[in-house]
Amino acid sequence: MQIDNEQTENQIIQKRSLNEVKRWMLELNEISQVCNDFEMNSLGGDHLSKEVSTILENNKMIHNTLLEYKNVLDNPTECIDLACDLFFYKEHKKIEIYL
Repeated sequence: MQIDNEQTENQIIQKRSLNEVKRWMLELNEISQVCNDFEMNSLGGDHLSKEVSTILENNKMIHNTLLEYKNVLDNPTECIDLACDLFFYKEHKKIEIYL
């Protein structure tokens, strides 16, 4: 990530946060793809299929939350101070335990 010397601290934090959100979204997509492939092969029967479905549902919820956060990051007028960014950072930490 390239940092311009004229960027404010908030802009730097925002850029870093956006990059991290994009990385998490890619990881969720990869997990979902593996689960979809696994489910298509249906190796483990009903119980395993239910577990994979649960993982996929959780991934969708987390992905939607990350997408909302990414949209806020893309629109700096929504989150213009460190307190706002800190709120989303704390929300992220709550969700991170599911990843």
